[in-house]
Amino acid sequence: MELTFDHIVNGWKNYIFPDENVERLAYNRAEICSECENAKPGTYEKLMKDRTLKEVEGMKCSVCGCPLSTKLRSENETCPLGKW
Repeated sequence: MELTFDHIVNGWKNYIFPDENVERLAYNRAEICSECENAKPGTYEKLMKDRTLKEVEGMKCSVCGCPLSTKLRSENETCPLGKW
């Protein structure tokens, strides 16, 4: 699935205004991403404290460059490697 502006906005919205169902989805995805060799430290940690997904706080996907705290919360987003 291609990353679109709508996916980015959805992820940021869900990061700022948490929803229980989205947080559950993001938590399941974070378990996978936290073990992935493509999850790399980014510059986001100083800007984006993650209240619930500490295992990916400040990290980005080195494949697509997205901050994981928002990518994982974008309901229609997919992993670029097909891991979730």
